[in-house]
Amino acid sequence: MKLAPLSYQRPANLLEASLMLGSEPVPAVLAGGQSLLPALRLGDRSENSLVDISKLAELRGITQDVEFLTIGAGVPMWDISDSPEVATTAPLLIRVLGSVGAVGIRSRATLGGSLAWADSTSQLPSTLIVLNALVDTTKRTLDAADLQIGQHRTVLSPNELIVRIRIPKNALSGSGFHLVRRTHITWPVVGAVATRESSGLLRLVVFGAAPTPILLVGTDRAKLLKDLSTRLLPFDDERATAGYRRQVAPILASRALDEAVGSGT
Repeated sequence: MKLAPLSYQRPANLLEASLMLGSEPVPAVLAGGQSLLPALRLGDRSENSLVDISKLAELRGITQDVEFLTIGAGVPMWDISDSPEVATTAPLLIRVLGSVGAVGIRSRATLGGSLAWADSTSQLPSTLIVLNALVDTTKRTLDAADLQIGQHRTVLSPNELIVRIRIPKNALSGSGFHLVRRTHITWPVVGAVATRESSGLLRLVVFGAAPTPILLVGTDRAKLLKDLSTRLLPFDDERATAGYRRQVAPILASRALDEAVGSGT
């Protein structure tokens, strides 16, 4: 299907982008466009204008200081995967990025775009949640866990943009990641990602088993899995049934926790 007629604007900076988004009646933010453009073609989205932020320098760059690894919201996933700073500070993120689509998708798709798209089956928002990341927008700072409020729904206002993601340099002694999907390049059906801090604290996030990622934190593996069973709100879609998700989510969560406890990365 062809795209319906759209107006197109390319701002020179973040301020101009915010003004454009505030003035357009039904705007869509174009970053990598790997999810947005197919949705527009299929009629799943109805925006009539595009504001292209893909070239904004303010959304680029990977830096670090004593406390945080900072990744610009517009940095392509491919560049993140190739970053020595990310490899040292957040190797789990690089591992998860390797599971996202095909190379061509990762060459354009961005972390900021994935967060704003807010798909409940996406592995990336859940990974940032398990890493206790902060999300800086043009208006405020949010915990990654507080950003998504439903399928394709976030707390962001229409003219609010994600600027950067900050991952704290926590001393992680282990991590785990497991998912199921139909093919190696399709969207996940359901999955889980977990970390273990040096203090013994476990963080578990399950995705694809509720309208938003499910975060559980504690030191008792058995209790985390028990609590998970009460938080599952599985759903039917074209990829799987709610019954399948309910059955598989605890298995993947258990595997992710076991890997986090037993791994050294």
